[in-house]
Amino acid sequence: MDHPFLDLKIGEITRIWAEQHDLTAHYQPECDSTNSWAKSEAFSEEVSGEALVLYLCESQTAGRGRGSNTWKNARPGSSLLSTWSFEMETHPQPLTTLRFGLALIRACQNIWPSLPWNLKAPNDLQLGEKKVAGMLLESVSQGKDSRLIFGLGMNIFSAPEDVPHATSLVHSLPQGLPLLGEDYIGLLDRLLYEATDALSRGNEGLSESEQVAVKYFLNLNPNLKTKFTLVDAQGNLWTDDKKIPWMEI
Repeated sequence: MDHPFLDLKIGEITRIWAEQHDLTAHYQPECDSTNSWAKSEAFSEEVSGEALVLYLCESQTAGRGRGSNTWKNARPGSSLLSTWSFEMETHPQPLTTLRFGLALIRACQNIWPSLPWNLKAPNDLQLGEKKVAGMLLESVSQGKDSRLIFGLGMNIFSAPEDVPHATSLVHSLPQGLPLLGEDYIGLLDRLLYEATDALSRGNEGLSESEQVAVKYFLNLNPNLKTKFTLVDAQGNLWTDDKKIPWMEI
């Protein structure tokens, strides 16, 4: 039997959503890495002055993760492979990564509140014990101009078969509950709102509500061996006996 999602292409759906919101979106069926693509065009004439530009594809030949990690493809068209290139007034600081993780999980929980969302520091979104999405934030500057490169890969219809700790959104939904198109569009709408709000906070420290939220979502991770007792305004994670700077995770 044919899989009902074989003809759906997440990148194409996301491109249409972006254009309906008057956002500039660049799309290719395949690219090496959406982050590399976005960085190469960060200060081009076409991008200059654009508050947000999206880069989308259905399959990556050299998808990147944090450090030397790579992003493994699921079935082409079944994952959100994207980079959101934001114009910045100031150079982004380490707290930006933390805030975008919070923005992502808040957006997902808003649409699917019954699913076991949790964060794995510093840049993974999980459903239960398995990874469903990963982020890669980078910044590029040229003179006074600066852009934040927010790479987001999320398994929507399927996950890589050779990655046992990965899952997809559809696989995690309760039996009999389909993934509705309006829910996916709602996720994009909410993520745009949450990411824009995160950017508006600039380089200020985490608010008390952000500190509590980050600690809460990190401690929901069932694989976490030691619970965090505190997240401070600088993004440091505290256990009973030590402090872990966010950038050292």
